[in-house]
Amino acid sequence: MTPTDVPATFRPRKRASLYARLSVAADAENLSLDGMVRDMRALCEREGLEEVALHIDDGKSGGRRDRDEFQAWLNDARTGACDVLVNPVTDRLTREGLNVAAAILDVVEGKDPATGRLAHPPVRLVDCNGLDSLHGDAFRFRFVIQAEVGRAERERIRERSRIRARNLRRAGRWGGGTPPFGYRAVENPDGPGWTLAVEPEEAAAVREAAEALLKTPPDPLTRVVRRLNHQGVKPRRAKGWSRVTLRKVLTGEHILGRVTANGRLVRDEEGEIMAPFPAVLSVSQVAALRARLKPRGDSPKGGGHPSRVLSGLLSCHSCLADLTVHHSSARTRDGKHKVPDAPPRIVYRCPTRGQGGICEKPVTVMATGIEEFVVKLYLDTVGNFPMFTEKTVVSGLEEMATIEEEIREALADLATAADAETFARLQKLQARQQELAGMDTGRRTEMVPTGKTMAEHWADSMTDDRRDLLADAFEELIVGPGRQGKKGFDPDRLSYRWAESEQYDD
Repeated sequence: MTPTDVPATFRPRKRASLYARLSVAADAENLSLDGMVRDMRALCEREGLEEVALHIDDGKSGGRRDRDEFQAWLNDARTGACDVLVNPVTDRLTREGLNVAAAILDVVEGKDPATGRLAHPPVRLVDCNGLDSLHGDAFRFRFVIQAEVGRAERERIRERSRIRARNLRRAGRWGGGTPPFGYRAVENPDGPGWTLAVEPEEAAAVREAAEALLKTPPDPLTRVVRRLNHQGVKPRRAKGWSRVTLRKVLTGEHILGRVTANGRLVRDEEGEIMAPFPAVLSVSQVAALRARLKPRGDSPKGGGHPSRVLSGLLSCHSCLADLTVHHSSARTRDGKHKVPDAPPRIVYRCPTRGQGGICEKPVTVMATGIEEFVVKLYLDTVGNFPMFTEKTVVSGLEEMATIEEEIREALADLATAADAETFARLQKLQARQQELAGMDTGRRTEMVPTGKTMAEHWADSMTDDRRDLLADAFEELIVGPGRQGKKGFDPDRLSYRWAESEQYDD
């Protein structure tokens, strides 16, 4: 029988549920976990309390009320699993002040927070500094005051942190926390503290994504996102990349080595934008990416990926329609029953008759066999060739990027102080923006080696990119009729022609 099963009148000691919280960032004022637990258990011994539960939130901020163990501790009181709630220091229960203090008092007094009516038996709340709910009004006054003291202390810490971070940014140093994607924190070689350095692998992923979006024609953003997830490069605070996450990285100020304070770029005494950290992308690249990735309500997301590597590349010999991928369940010889646990049958087939058209001799071919043949043919021919990638060099957008930033700041100023001088400045900036928009910008394309062979690039690529490689390599892939009784893929069924490029000549 558990202590909960024993009627209260027969229990020799009151049941106590203990709770302790350690801050996210330990400092000189942060109590040790062992010390807090030891103090609570000593209190239980003095008060004759029986410990029935111990809840610990390690590394959880008091500014959050959804801490798992904190809620479990309060639920011990709500469900009758304890008679006494014990904690080391009550002002560490919450850093939200009266908001959460009222909720805790409802639990202690057994009230329903919605109606104020009694919902469960009241419990006692004590801490290791002498706070005790048995002390009546004195307890309530002290409890509320301590809760507000905790909230005020948190606000002071946050303000000090903001001031410290702002001063460090102005000094070209990193103020701590998680570095932005593309960077890592390193010891400052020119003085005390820390600074940011480019993280090579992440920076390479950023540059590759930027190149894919700036080339002509550009890759859809959705495909670039899938490519990053395929490569296994993880974003900072998410399990995987999304369109929103990638857009923020590619168009944010940090990727230019710049810093912001209160939403504005930090400038030096001459009013020039400061860039204390090395840039991953150029100003022109980011300006072009901002224009490319600007949300447009009427534009489709695009970027749908092919289901198979030869999707849309194979043609029917009879009607020249593109073969489509078809999945069907494996069935018994008479076709009446599905074969349990058998893999699906995947084929490329002519869709013309199914769409109401005319095809005299439509073809169907097993997907795996023809895919293996075409891929082997491709890699045997070009696999040892060096892989080149298209790089788009953008220039001439530096002034446009500066003007756009100054327009954003002027609009922010108008929101707080709509004076004539600011309005005139905004009009002047917008006029210059229109002038720059009509000017030609420098944009050229270069083919640069990747350091990989075509076979190595193929091995690292996802289906989308492999399909594009084959589309560039072959002018046509025409599938002819099969032969009766022939097993496996018959290479004679495929007529192919290489694209006109020296790269694929024998």
